[in-house]
Amino acid sequence: MLDRIHEYAECLADPDRWAIATIVEVSGSVPRPAGTSMAVRDDGRTIGSVSGGCVEGAVVDAALACLESGATELHSFGYADDDGLSIGLMCGGDVRVLVQPLRTLGGAAPAAHAHLVRDLPLHDTSAGSLLTAEGLGIALPADALCAAFDGDELPDELACAAGHAGDRIRAALRAGGAHVVDLTDRATPDCPVVRRLLIESTATPARLLIYGANDFSAALAQAAAALGRHVTVCDARPVFATRARHPGAHEVVLMHPAEHFAQELAAGRIDGRTAIVILTHDPRFDLPVLDAALRREVAYVGAMGSRVTHDKRVQELRAGGLTAAHLGRLHSPIGLDLGARTPAEVAVSILAELILVESAARAGSGNAPAAARRPASPARLRDTAGDVHDDARRSAEPGAATPAPAAAAAIAPAADLDPAAAPTGRSCAATPRRMAATKEALAWM
Repeated sequence: MLDRIHEYAECLADPDRWAIATIVEVSGSVPRPAGTSMAVRDDGRTIGSVSGGCVEGAVVDAALACLESGATELHSFGYADDDGLSIGLMCGGDVRVLVQPLRTLGGAAPAAHAHLVRDLPLHDTSAGSLLTAEGLGIALPADALCAAFDGDELPDELACAAGHAGDRIRAALRAGGAHVVDLTDRATPDCPVVRRLLIESTATPARLLIYGANDFSAALAQAAAALGRHVTVCDARPVFATRARHPGAHEVVLMHPAEHFAQELAAGRIDGRTAIVILTHDPRFDLPVLDAALRREVAYVGAMGSRVTHDKRVQELRAGGLTAAHLGRLHSPIGLDLGARTPAEVAVSILAELILVESAARAGSGNAPAAARRPASPARLRDTAGDVHDDARRSAEPGAATPAPAAAAAIAPAADLDPAAAPTGRSCAATPRRMAATKEALAWM
């Protein structure tokens, strides 16, 4: 329930009228991840959604029933058959939903804490029989565990209950999101599961560091913040690095980008969830940051610029000691090949690539070669050739794009470069040839 805890203020103020439904486990294709929750009031009013509609009605019925009975139950939903009579997920996955009267949380105040640990029933109520009395026999006891807290130290009650599973609980808390930890009886030969705990933790937002303040950084900061990223914009020029120009950013820093990145590294604020986007178009600013960022395991490193800019950038970085493996992490020209031109469109293109890279990393295929990707995957601009704004290429079938002769001739020779580091495209922000460049745009070329 921590995913919407700030929306549940009304519920927490009147706990007798509300139940909380929380997805605790998922498998296969499902619309929402574990940890997604929905609040249901005794008059049928809801806050949030757990399935986008597939099983919403059944979950609301279960929540209303649990408000009457006081029972905490676990419901499983699988694939709904084609006859339309069964309750389930049309997407073919499986989901388990914990339905709990809010009043059973007792004295725990999850709104004030980052972690919430609750007991789960050991067995499910039969799906499709949500309103029968079958589930009442597996309701949680009145003294079921419910602990809300902060920090790494487990409360005494939880530490005592966890026993040998304490380390697994702490790992789940550090990972963020929602996880189920089974407690087993090691005194019995087959180590049966004797208790199940739902571990919920609010992880700190992933960071996006934008180096270079302009119209593109303003649009990117606003869009990224809407996706839940903690956004920092940094530039050494006071005219551009202003809060007024970047209302969507959480921080606007007036500092040399390389100094700021070094400062963040020293403070331990750069990690595997951090994304770095370079929008400066000035090698004095972007090369030092790129050199440092590409040597570290971060979520994403992207740089805006033309193919010529990218070619020069790569040669300088190679001269500085970066290997083909390092340069293979650089997403340049930045973004997916969406035909983006305006700052807002470019922001979508960049964030779409960031999401694609992160999802591939979660699936364990972040470093897979281009040929191994699914044919339906969006094309990344770094994997295309020719003009970034080439409509003919975008209309071609996936994988069929080849450099146009004129475009290929315009690319500087790069025979000494590794294929992974070869120049690959003009920036999304490059001014179209038929359009007059503004004074500010020229300053960033």
